[in-house]
Amino acid sequence: MMIKRNLAVLFLLFLLCGTVSAVSTTLTVNVFDNNANYDAVSGASVVITKGMVSNTLYTDVNGAAQITGVEYEGVYTLSVFKSGYISQTKTITISTMPRSESVYLVSETPISIKITDENGAAISGAAINIDGKEEGTTNSAGLLHVSIGKGAYHLITVSADSYDPYSSSQYIDIDQTSLTITLTNAQSAPLILIYNEEKLPISGAAVYVDEVLVSYSDAYGRAQLPTYTSGTYDVSIEKDGYVSYEQEVQFSADTPDIIVELNYSVVPLTISVTAHEKPIQGAIVYFDGTVKGITSVNGTYTTNVKPGTTLVLSASAEGYTGTDVTYLVLADSENAVTITLSQTLPTTYIGLAALGAIIVILILILITTGKNRKTKKSRNSRPPSSGRKDSL
Repeated sequence: MMIKRNLAVLFLLFLLCGTVSAVSTTLTVNVFDNNANYDAVSGASVVITKGMVSNTLYTDVNGAAQITGVEYEGVYTLSVFKSGYISQTKTITISTMPRSESVYLVSETPISIKITDENGAAISGAAINIDGKEEGTTNSAGLLHVSIGKGAYHLITVSADSYDPYSSSQYIDIDQTSLTITLTNAQSAPLILIYNEEKLPISGAAVYVDEVLVSYSDAYGRAQLPTYTSGTYDVSIEKDGYVSYEQEVQFSADTPDIIVELNYSVVPLTISVTAHEKPIQGAIVYFDGTVKGITSVNGTYTTNVKPGTTLVLSASAEGYTGTDVTYLVLADSENAVTITLSQTLPTTYIGLAALGAIIVILILILITTGKNRKTKKSRNSRPPSSGRKDSL
């Protein structure tokens, strides 16, 4: 009886152990690059083995591979493989539910990629991308050390300012330690559009690049430049009547049209004040009703005015009157204006003239009155007739 009872207990324990060993859970393996940023490694092979049974998965874009159905408290061999990295293998125990494990892969011996221009000069700051992954930028020597799978083709792209982009599939030998890539200078033929402050095109503007005259603007303000390799150039533009333009400009294949606005410079405006074709010294000159200056001994006044300005000009001097003159100041003109004044009589002269006229009128009246009296007197002094008749 005791034997049967013991056998029953042992059988129950066996069933319980079997039930516990059959409990399964999930194992998540996270794979990282053992660099400064601990970047996730996608596409890594994750192999989990127990006894003769193996299960293989690949990490996703987040560097994770999730394996279901692993046995709780089971002991497994975990192996991680990725081209360009040193493989790792270790033993793990599924001690928690669920279970996670992090693996940090160390890069294989890196390869040195050097970027140069057509003359063999190193290009710093060139961005290198391998198989769609940004690897970094070159240093002052044009170098970047990257981890890359050997004995395989890789798509390598390179971009740098002032150079045409590079893209090519490169085969990396097993024992290869360096790779040199040459970039071609980008070419561009910039178009400069030149306008004034009124947004109107300026023709005949001279365009200089690095102090060399290369073009003139046409009737539409367009100046087509010759072909240049991409880079930074000193551009200056000159045109009479305008302030010179100077600027460092970046020429590149994707540079849009360069728009330049020239500001007006001041130009001389000479005003001559005359009367009866003779210059008037000391005449007061007005701009828009405001005193601006006084004419010199030759009857002129000169000042600087911004082209495109419309002024109402006038002048005054003692004994003279004049009319206003409206004038538009031009950039390409001598800008000489003559204001003609008319002489006026002083009040004293007018009074004397009036007095003289009165005197003349009085004299005429006196003369007329004297004549009338003389005629009357002569009539009264004639002798009377005798009244005597002659006899026959």
